[in-house]
Amino acid sequence: MIKKIVQIGDPVLENITSEITDVNDPTVKNLIKDLIDTCLSKEDITAGLSAPQIGVAQSVIVCRRMDLEDDEKKFISKENLWEVMINPKIIKASSKESSYWEGCLSVGVGPDGLYSPVNRPDTIDITYLSAKGEAKALKCKGFFAHIVQHEIDHLYGIVFLRYVEDPSSIWKSKDLDKYFDQYGEYPIV
Repeated sequence: MIKKIVQIGDPVLENITSEITDVNDPTVKNLIKDLIDTCLSKEDITAGLSAPQIGVAQSVIVCRRMDLEDDEKKFISKENLWEVMINPKIIKASSKESSYWEGCLSVGVGPDGLYSPVNRPDTIDITYLSAKGEAKALKCKGFFAHIVQHEIDHLYGIVFLRYVEDPSSIWKSKDLDKYFDQYGEYPIV
């Protein structure tokens, strides 16, 4: 079911989530379905979603496999586009950082959504459980690493704006789109 996105200021976005203890619990299966349905309904503007963003304080995220989509040699089916990560943990992060534009469905709506460049480790290693309860490990790089870190942050009550050092670098979606339309690229980060 498509869920309403919780907006910044709601306490569920400010607290640490509870870990999932039974991946086969029907409420967990429904939560996963709700996260994916909600992402699919906003597929053109989202790269990931966390359970707190739909009002559930549990440790589940879904991330769009941009790393696979960007690899033209690989075909990724629509059902494999969204990686479900239960109880994800970052076990290693590179000292090398990269900067990408980030936005968040929980930080403004439509043309008033907020975006800013964010510096994060460029490469991370994570562990998590799949939707079937399988233990998984994944190395994430570049933009995909930013997506995963952004969503994991939500599980700890952190919104990307916390990393913005210069408030003048925050753009509204409508202004960023206008810039892109004019110059064919986003402002350099």
